[in-house]
Amino acid sequence: MLSYQIFFYLTTGLLAANALPQVKLLSKLPKNPIETPAPDVWAWGVHPNGLGYKARNGLSVDQCFKNPNLIDTPACKFPAEVCIEYPEFASRSVCADAVYPRQFCLANLVLVTAKGCKQHKSAMCASDIELAKSSKCADAIYPKKFCLANLVLLTSNGCQKFKSEMCAADVQLAGSENCADAIYPKKFCLANLVLLTANGCKQFKTDMCAADVKLAESENCAGAADEVT
Repeated sequence: MLSYQIFFYLTTGLLAANALPQVKLLSKLPKNPIETPAPDVWAWGVHPNGLGYKARNGLSVDQCFKNPNLIDTPACKFPAEVCIEYPEFASRSVCADAVYPRQFCLANLVLVTAKGCKQHKSAMCASDIELAKSSKCADAIYPKKFCLANLVLLTSNGCQKFKSEMCAADVQLAGSENCADAIYPKKFCLANLVLLTANGCKQFKTDMCAADVKLAESENCAGAADEVT
């Protein structure tokens, strides 16, 4: 009789367990894991609620959503896929380790200082001139075309490589203090004699003085006048 009762309880327990929703754990990583290296960060499974990620030693995504007071604690860490689906969390600590694609970063410029958008920072800054002028973009590097189209960025680190060309794009800017260390080509200097005393045209001073008789006789051409024929 005792053996029959034990068999009955074991059989009933197994049937009840099989009736519950089962979590299918994966022995292999997904084909395209959303985090790298995934084995060190996430436990993978197919959950009935569709949220199949659980941070190592932390709460599952579903548990974090059900307990919003824990979302900004170390217990919750969302993978990039979840942060992208719910962009309101993308700038919060729960998504601090997520790495985002370029398109997502460009569509959410508020993430310009986020670690997940670091590799796309220059592109993000270049998409908005006001953002480019801000301190948040102080270390961004811009392409030549962008710098020449936005001379207001003359003193920014991101345009220093093209400073002389930017200064040469506007004669008034070329004569300003901000362009004091710019170097200009001979053609530009001869076309803008007003830059006679500019450091950037110093090497062409004789040619510039020789280009205009009145200028050659001026005090600014003293020393160069003897070479004028």
